[in-house]
Amino acid sequence: MKCTKLPVLIFLTVPIAFIGCKERPAKELIINKWKFTEISGPGAELMPDSIKKKIYATATMNFKKDGSYEQTGGMDGGTRKGVYSLSDDGKTIYSKKNDSDNTDTMIVLQISKTKMLVSPKTTGKDENIRVTMIGE
Repeated sequence: MKCTKLPVLIFLTVPIAFIGCKERPAKELIINKWKFTEISGPGAELMPDSIKKKIYATATMNFKKDGSYEQTGGMDGGTRKGVYSLSDDGKTIYSKKNDSDNTDTMIVLQISKTKMLVSPKTTGKDENIRVTMIGE
């Protein structure tokens, strides 16, 4: 009698485990408060360690469900607010500060529930700097 319950239990729990592990789309994963934890790549070598330490200690990026964002801390401190959108394929973030007409572009190299790796798109080079953030 006990042997017949085990296969039934396994049969019922395995599909539930797979449903719970379903990958969420980038448009959902981005909605989070992200803390800057690492700046790397060839372009980052030009940045002094003192600036990097200040960024790691203070910088956050909060992407909200309504399409707005708030960036705090960083090199110049303070708070910057604006709007963002994510490309349909989840690989590009477009952001625009409230007080600017310029659109900034970041390439999403990796995104999960707890980690995001982006590269600001600059003229001529896409991955000269990589920024790693962890979800708070």
